Amino acid sequence: MTPVDAYLADVRRAMAGMDPRVREDVLKELQSHLAEASAANGGDAATAIAQMGSPAQVGRGYRDVYGYGVPFRFLFAAIAAGLAILTAPVLAGMEEAATGTAFFVPNLLAIPALVALTGWLLWVSVRAGSRAGLLAGVAAGIARVLVVLGLLTTAAVVTADGLAVLVVSSALLVLVGWLPGTAKKAWSKPGAQL
Repeated sequence: MTPVDAYLADVRRAMAGMDPRVREDVLKELQSHLAEASAANGGDAATAIAQMGSPAQVGRGYRDVYGYGVPFRFLFAAIAAGLAILTAPVLAGMEEAATGTAFFVPNLLAIPALVALTGWLLWVSVRAGSRAGLLAGVAAGIARVLVVLGLLTTAAVVTADGLAVLVVSSALLVLVGWLPGTAKKAWSKPGAQL
């Protein structure tokens, strides 16, 4: 394996999650650029590679520019929906109708799940961009509402206040998913585009 091939393999690893077609186009362009830079340096590939910078930074830079591919965005949304399912009981004010006792175990799990979901949405929005964060937030909001609608067909009781809190908090999850990525993009220092 040549030094250029090893460098490009490291860049490819750093671009994990990108759309494969975009990633391969970028790698072909980088390979062409390295060949030209190497030829300009009298065939010295090591100098051309050194001028490019670390492969991890180059790969992450391209991933920041082009974002994650569609399968990863849907994976982020699926994880958000799964976490959202665990958050529904505490915010819907559900109780067991038959015994009149509180539904304690799901409520105890719902609070850490809500914290984890909020953290996940923030991470997705900042790392994968506002579109991926928005998709994850929408998936989380819809999952929470669907869980409560499904529980309405069982013996669970949902109070009007609990339902209002559920709808408002689900809408806020969409905002939490979208806003940090948008803010990061708007407030980031302009950098050299790849």
